[in-house]
Amino acid sequence: MRSQVWNMRFEERNIRLLEQFVRFCAIGFALTLVILTIVPAAERPETGLQHDVEHFGAFSLLGLLFAFGFRAEARSMLLGSIAFAAFIEGTQIPLPTRHARLEDFLVDAVGLCAGILIARLVSRSYLRLSLTKDGFRAPVE
Repeated sequence: MRSQVWNMRFEERNIRLLEQFVRFCAIGFALTLVILTIVPAAERPETGLQHDVEHFGAFSLLGLLFAFGFRAEARSMLLGSIAFAAFIEGTQIPLPTRHARLEDFLVDAVGLCAGILIARLVSRSYLRLSLTKDGFRAPVE
């Protein structure tokens, strides 16, 4: 009995540490994207992938990190991600070596939203599996 309680506390502690690490990665990656947005275009690293694929991949990863790291209502996260994509493009307007494009904003926003939605689906599926594995039934929505 005592070892079960200790194991539960140890698991909860590990989950909290993992959440903190994912939050740190999410904030760090968001700052990295902001910096890459404002540096001159010639100095920005390129992966060799198509421009839109680079944007979608980077922003969907950011959406995944934020959705797994922070607990917030999905609607709030989705609206916040659209605002972040607008902010990213808006910061490029006064810069002489960069340009804000509607296409980039749309790809960034869709990538963020896709990452958030994928994380939510994975979380729900995992929760359902873990609840049914332990003998509980997950609530049907």
